[in-house]
Amino acid sequence: MSGAPVVANLASRALLRAGVMLALALGAGLAHAHKGSDAYLDVQEISDVATGASAASAVPAERNFRFALSVAIKDLDLLVPVDANADGKVTWGEVKAATPLLLALVNEVVSLALPPGQQTDATACRLNWQSDGVERRSDGAYLRFAAQARCAATQALALRYSLLKDQDATHRLLVAGRVAGQDLLTTTSPLQTAPLALGVAVAAVPGAYSASSGVFAGTPAIAPPSGRWQALRDYFSLGVHHLLQGYDHLAFLLALVLPLRLNLRSGSSAKANTNTHPKTTATVNETGNASGNVWLALLRTITAFTIGHSITLMLATFGWTQASPVWVEPVIALSIAVTALLNLRPVPWVRVDVLALLFGMVHGFGFAGLLQEAAAPSGLLPWALAGFNLGVEAGQLIAVSAWVLLSQLFVAGAWYASVVVRGGSVLLVLMAVYWFWQRVG
Repeated sequence: MSGAPVVANLASRALLRAGVMLALALGAGLAHAHKGSDAYLDVQEISDVATGASAASAVPAERNFRFALSVAIKDLDLLVPVDANADGKVTWGEVKAATPLLLALVNEVVSLALPPGQQTDATACRLNWQSDGVERRSDGAYLRFAAQARCAATQALALRYSLLKDQDATHRLLVAGRVAGQDLLTTTSPLQTAPLALGVAVAAVPGAYSASSGVFAGTPAIAPPSGRWQALRDYFSLGVHHLLQGYDHLAFLLALVLPLRLNLRSGSSAKANTNTHPKTTATVNETGNASGNVWLALLRTITAFTIGHSITLMLATFGWTQASPVWVEPVIALSIAVTALLNLRPVPWVRVDVLALLFGMVHGFGFAGLLQEAAAPSGLLPWALAGFNLGVEAGQLIAVSAWVLLSQLFVAGAWYASVVVRGGSVLLVLMAVYWFWQRVG
């Protein structure tokens, strides 16, 4: 026996063992991998015509706003020891004990941007956050905070947000509400240096304000959110972010494309992996593709997944159907395990594109959770849905393209089936089983 095959075999086993350890390490922190770190802010202007306006000018001297902020306890625990005894369970007593520190934190990192001349003015428009209870969302318990602000009509309403700036670069704040008679739907990140505009500033001159429409005239100091296009743009970005951050969605995509030998050097004539060794056969059940064209198989499988999750994303977002995360999350993990197992032991009558369509519908419910919890105003919901879905597809395209490029390093290797397909599928099964166990526990 020559030394080269022995070395290759040992290297493959070492790679597999290292991959197993990595999979278990990743799985330990990603039980709810499809739901990232998000906080939610609701902003409502509760008085269009505030005190101080004269009948002649119809210009309010002040405007009143109500704010409601929801932040995950698990996120706050990164900054304040809410789970004081570190037992993994937060009690109401621990929340009450940590509330003074939490309020101090929130008042520091979530505030209104003030003009330079008003920063030291005690009567200026400010937020004074107060505790407002606990609520349950799909990924766990959240603390609610409430505040009201009375602001001069000449002041632009803008928010500074820096929660988790140094702890989690992927964190997002989803903002919804109604200001000056206009629906508001946008997002921001703690890494965004400029304040987030929520409303315009106006000059206090006669005719600058319409009490009937609640709309201000004048030139804003900070450009306000621009309605539909703002929602479309922001939620497109959020969709890309959500897909690329959703490790379970990425794992399912990898399980779908792993058996395809997507060799760019061979172009459109590339064939599916047809290694016939009984212990290493890892085709895509021929992907139902008689011609063996793996690029067509890739297009058909990814398109089926897209159609599947787009259907349920739309249905759930508009409230036409409902699905509880209690069963959606475990089934998403199960979808990865089943697909990866079929890579190891193909079943001739199972078509992978049909599998992608059916499991894609379950993944769509996972995507819909974020849109539902963002509580988008009905007038902007279709635009947010369109932007988010397009963003998910763009993120999916980025992920698959990245895999195609990465796989060029080893796709031509004789050991692709045994190490990459078989080893990778084993790792995916291990991660999926761990996620399933965590989500049903």
